[in-house]
Amino acid sequence: MSTIEFPSSTSSVTTADLAQAKSAQALRVLEAKSANDNLAKIDKAAKEFESILLGEWLEKAEKSFATVPGPDPDQDNDPGHDQFESIGCQFLAEALSQAGGIGIAAMISKHLEAVEASRNPDENSKQGAAPASVNHGNLQNNK
Repeated sequence: MSTIEFPSSTSSVTTADLAQAKSAQALRVLEAKSANDNLAKIDKAAKEFESILLGEWLEKAEKSFATVPGPDPDQDNDPGHDQFESIGCQFLAEALSQAGGIGIAAMISKHLEAVEASRNPDENSKQGAAPASVNHGNLQNNK
């Protein structure tokens, strides 16, 4: 095993020490990337959920308000009417969600990120952030 010696220092650094330091640094980089990937996945899933929820609400609202002045006599003649309405509602819901939605995705992301942070307190302490705590109840009025 080769040894590197520094003239001003009495200690020596071996190639094994350098390899270990390099491995530790690579591990820290991968952990940080993994945490960022998880946050991106959480945000994407929350936006997709909000989009689906908004789509369902829009479809129900459209069906409810479509018959207010009376039924459409041409609706029975068009075999793809319901499918096109459904597709239109889903695209509108997706656009609404991507533009910020109504705040459901933000709430879901915030909660899931707090849960993720409480699962991995070591990663948060390495990054200098305090671990988030999640309280699922115990709301009592203190007198």
